[in-house]
Amino acid sequence: MGYSDSVSLDPSLLKKIWVPDTFFTNEKGADFHYVTTENKLLRVNSRGEILYSIRLTLTLACPMKLQRFPMDQQVCPMKLESYGMTTDDMRLQWNYLKKNGEEQNPVQIADDLELPQFRIVSIRYMQYTMDYSTGSYSRMRAEFTLERQMGYYMIQTYVPTILIVILSWVSFWINIEAAPARVALGITTVLTMTTQSSGSSGAKPKVSYVKAIDIWMAVCLMFVFAALIEFAAVNFTSRQDKEVARRRQKVKQKQEEKEKAKNLNRKKSNYSGYSVGGQQLNKASERGSQQAENKDQAKNGGSIEKPVNPTEFMDKAKKIDSMSRIIFPCAFLLFNAIYWPTYLG
Repeated sequence: MGYSDSVSLDPSLLKKIWVPDTFFTNEKGADFHYVTTENKLLRVNSRGEILYSIRLTLTLACPMKLQRFPMDQQVCPMKLESYGMTTDDMRLQWNYLKKNGEEQNPVQIADDLELPQFRIVSIRYMQYTMDYSTGSYSRMRAEFTLERQMGYYMIQTYVPTILIVILSWVSFWINIEAAPARVALGITTVLTMTTQSSGSSGAKPKVSYVKAIDIWMAVCLMFVFAALIEFAAVNFTSRQDKEVARRRQKVKQKQEEKEKAKNLNRKKSNYSGYSVGGQQLNKASERGSQQAENKDQAKNGGSIEKPVNPTEFMDKAKKIDSMSRIIFPCAFLLFNAIYWPTYLG
């Protein structure tokens, strides 16, 4: 027979052995496992040391700080404490086992363990005393540092919003006269961005403060909306030449009506004189009316006859588009140059 330093006992003997009254202080839910039998281990070695192991599934409370979400790291604690025995009766401490001459961590994690959203970066172990009104109690604490995996959010949120923002810039290369196409593109990108923001909100934690992903979505929506506003400015500027021409045509029509009225008055005055001196009076009145007409033309004619460059305002509108092709991408690149180092650093 081979010699064994320890012997396994039936877990039913636990009723005859003293067991520490430990509990998890931040536990929100726990389950024992009974398939196929009660998952407990009881072992005694030759030195009289007892090993008691039990399989539990725990749901522990972990207060998270989500200002950097989804590029955040969280520290989730596991707190183990005696419920009724003070430090005078019992002290809890981590057991650092040695294997092949090397000290092993008290908490062992399976090599093939994979979490859907997090990666375990490190585990920190502590033991200290908690003071209450009923006495001082020993506590053990393990802190798990978890780093969130960004793959899901990169595919579902960041890449689509970047493409939507870039798509909104296509309107800068569309002809100014193609107003329906540019308006449709602008409104579509704004609505798509709004839908994307609403759809991704379901996967985001509900907190009262601003998160990193909220800043990203807000800035992207601002860029898309600004592209739509840019077209409104371009369209307004391109139509100014027609508006100026319309106003000048209206002033010219009023001037022509005044000319007709003056000519009619001049003809009436020519037929009204019948005396010898009246002919000189009519000629004087004609000279007076001609001088007044010249003054009116000098006063108003300058603004009416001033030549208008038909492409002046269209050139300004095209210049706005040309500047937007540079300003918008550069501004978005600048935002990315600030955003990613700030939250990934």
